Amino acid sequence: MNNIEKHIQTLEQHKLSTIVRTNDFDHAYKIIKASHDAGIKFIEITLTTPNALELIKKCREDFPDLLIGAGTVLTIEDAKKSLEYGAQYFVSPIAAVELVKFSNEQNILCIAGAITPTEMYSLWSAGAQIIKFFPANSMPKDYIKLVHNPHPEFKFIATGGIDSTNILDYLEAGCVAAGVTADLGGADISKSYEEILEIAKKYIKIVANAK
Repeated sequence: MNNIEKHIQTLEQHKLSTIVRTNDFDHAYKIIKASHDAGIKFIEITLTTPNALELIKKCREDFPDLLIGAGTVLTIEDAKKSLEYGAQYFVSPIAAVELVKFSNEQNILCIAGAITPTEMYSLWSAGAQIIKFFPANSMPKDYIKLVHNPHPEFKFIATGGIDSTNILDYLEAGCVAAGVTADLGGADISKSYEEILEIAKKYIKIVANAK
């Protein structure tokens, strides 16, 4: 089993990723620490976060048991820089076919974004083993089921508008996992570590009930 397959297996097992999107470095670190301490294994640090690359490097050192990915990766240059700082996988909001091909050559998981069946097929044909269904809340919740009928080979992680009220809907519709910004990765800067820890635990408890 290669690195890509191992990372997907971890994601399928835990069903949850914290997507860190905030304007404050220290607050971002607090979110990651709380997610880690709650038991979340997948963390996406968006490159729009201040000093995101340094944050990736620090978290790789401080939390060696976490899978730390770079999010909002748009170009191969973004990917190369993220790799230099220790990113273990890439996430892109767009159907970045060339990024998928590059990542596969490096044996690095790339989760690129798609919303239409054509975009999904383009990514899958390029070698994507899992697709970021984004923005998930822009489509009816049975959309994934409808896509899976002719394309059972597609695997999805739902992101975009995912929160505690709808995360189970997307998992039960066929997504193998969901990424959460909302009140977790996008927790208000006024939230304490303890409050974010409880929020993270809440999500872990919810996804444990996925059928």
